[in-house]
Amino acid sequence: MNASAITIPFALLCAVSCAQEPGPVPVPVPPKAPQKITAQDTRQLALAMQQQFAAEGIVVDAKAQTVTIKATMNQPPDPIEYLLIHKKGKRHESLFITGSKPSVLNAALLLLGLKPGKNASVREKNPPPTLEEIERGVDPVIVTPPQGDELFLTVRWQDAAGKAVEYCIEDLLVDLQAQDVMQAGGWIFLGGRMAQLYKNEPEVFIADFEGNLISICYLSPDNHLATLRHERARDDQNWWFTKFCPDSGTEVEIVFWKQKPQILLDRDKRLAELAKQQPPVTPKPGPPKDGVKDAGK
Repeated sequence: MNASAITIPFALLCAVSCAQEPGPVPVPVPPKAPQKITAQDTRQLALAMQQQFAAEGIVVDAKAQTVTIKATMNQPPDPIEYLLIHKKGKRHESLFITGSKPSVLNAALLLLGLKPGKNASVREKNPPPTLEEIERGVDPVIVTPPQGDELFLTVRWQDAAGKAVEYCIEDLLVDLQAQDVMQAGGWIFLGGRMAQLYKNEPEVFIADFEGNLISICYLSPDNHLATLRHERARDDQNWWFTKFCPDSGTEVEIVFWKQKPQILLDRDKRLAELAKQQPPVTPKPGPPKDGVKDAGK
């Protein structure tokens, strides 16, 4: 990592400070006036961040604009709500589990230049549709999809023969309504959230305590680092894993890309060609009653 190329946004300093053990730490107070940052300050911060990334198994490639973490394949018994969790998160509804600390991973993503976006939201229609309209399929709510910087995700591992394989994350997820792998969609960076766990205590990075990192359905509040943007992401019963996934317990690497990688560009081209050859699949009817699920217990 080139220390001279590193900027030091306040949000990044907050994220790095949250990574320190043990327990909650006070949020750094931003200076009232700009302070000159010397080259030595920058080098020291870069070294501290590199050490923290290494301790958490996180690799930042500034040239490729990627962040890579180690994770384990999980095959949950329930429909998938989270693509990725920390080992203390919701295992029964997550596809991958990592030991990398959420606040440190968030700092690495901020270092790529990603800016936190806005989570999905839902509001009731006013005036509301009639019962007859709802029975005909009229949606009673308006869902605004998440907005912000998009992430691109791939997963790689070694198969039983020791051969390296890599997949786009979308090819590992089944859209149950469409009865196919995930098609159009995107992963939006949210950046997590600082909040108090208890009254009169300092704010902390909530994902460090909940352990839920990337959601596949719309969840609120936005304590997680990223979310799927998809027309059926409002349905928390819609996602499952495909036959392309490795066995449960397989060690994998998840790569976060700031720019769309070639493997995804090739997938887009392949899907476009298939779409020309086949009629579109009509999803099964029956949208969920609400648009954004409460992530709280």
